[in-house]
Amino acid sequence: MSETTQEQTATMNADDSIKNQTKLYGLIAEHASPNRLFVMLNKIIKAEGADAMMIPMNIREDDFYFTLANMKKSHVNGAYIAEEYQESAVELLDEVDEFVQVYNRCDFVVREGERLIGTYLEKNGTVVGEDLAEEIYKEFIK
Repeated sequence: MSETTQEQTATMNADDSIKNQTKLYGLIAEHASPNRLFVMLNKIIKAEGADAMMIPMNIREDDFYFTLANMKKSHVNGAYIAEEYQESAVELLDEVDEFVQVYNRCDFVVREGERLIGTYLEKNGTVVGEDLAEEIYKEFIK
């Protein structure tokens, strides 16, 4: 098993499985697997014993609209949106916070029923890496 695969496997939820009640979050990017945010967040989730998981979703530009729009009817609780799609995400949201309004970007979406609610956590690079993973955990999973 490669080092990357071993690290990904070691950062899943407590028993490395997805159950019906497991909170699922996606990491939507054209090249999601190399993005370490899901690894950092899954380590926090596992350490805290939460029943949740973030899964990388490699989504091409021409599939982004379909993917995010259909999240309203999915079992996914939310998703981190990579930089390349943050501006496009705004038009698909049902509700936005003041940060999305100010920056016209959305980097995190939460599904409530069939509504998508967006926020912008990164605020132009001020919250990144492990701090971003901690913020996602604290705000949306804990």
